Amino acid sequence: MSKAQPKKPRRDNSPIIDHPGLPAGPKGIAAWVGRPVWNELRKPTELRKLRASALWRGEDVPQGRGRPVLIVPGFLANPTSAVALEHILNNAGWTVRVAAVGRNAGPAISSVDACLQAIDSLIEATGEQVAIIGHSRGGQFGRVIAVEHPELVRQVIAVGCPMRTKYPKYLVVKVPAEVLDRIWRSGVLGRVDPEEEEWVDARRYLPFPDSVELVSVYSRSDGVIDWRLCLDPAAINIEVTSSHQGLFNSVDGVRGIAQALARHDGHFPITEAD
Repeated sequence: MSKAQPKKPRRDNSPIIDHPGLPAGPKGIAAWVGRPVWNELRKPTELRKLRASALWRGEDVPQGRGRPVLIVPGFLANPTSAVALEHILNNAGWTVRVAAVGRNAGPAISSVDACLQAIDSLIEATGEQVAIIGHSRGGQFGRVIAVEHPELVRQVIAVGCPMRTKYPKYLVVKVPAEVLDRIWRSGVLGRVDPEEEEWVDARRYLPFPDSVELVSVYSRSDGVIDWRLCLDPAAINIEVTSSHQGLFNSVDGVRGIAQALARHDGHFPITEAD
């Protein structure tokens, strides 16, 4: 009778990357169930207050003067999740595109490619490097693109984005994300090249380029993402008070984004050397 082959140890698809000087990520039971998900019930009220504010008219936001900005929605995002921010930035004079990632629940390489197509469109329209504003998973892809193509990007604003892990262990996020990840890689939903997914994964935690600014806008009362996972050693951190969904749809969340955009008042043309 042949001996049973020992099982290969299961690879952790989403390790938490800790850094000296930053608070450690959540561990144990707190990582799995510790988020105050009820805080997400604030989103309708947050959006109502945003629409009644001066921000809605494009006031109290840095004037874009035609400068390009790409908005990347988060994982399983509602199709309207970026509408408020797009409206505000358009009113403030920015040249805005929303990446065509749908609910951003498909293969990573598909979303990255959609972002690059939008960046090409913005550069063609403006001739300038692009600011990327990415919510949650969208911020992860903004970071990946800046690592691979720093010549195209002047700033990444990662909003409620877990930059120190691929999928947070919080059950509401972890379970659907891991299930979808395995379905994509199996090819059940169409051809997916596992090497392309590994290509994205390999760039998630690489050192961030010095020529691009990274800003993290986060909330300790985020009902989905633990704020500690949003801290990156290369990032300038801006703390706001908001639900996870409200980071794109609340007065405080949009003010945090506006504060990040205000850090650069100039134009950043693409040069021939780029």
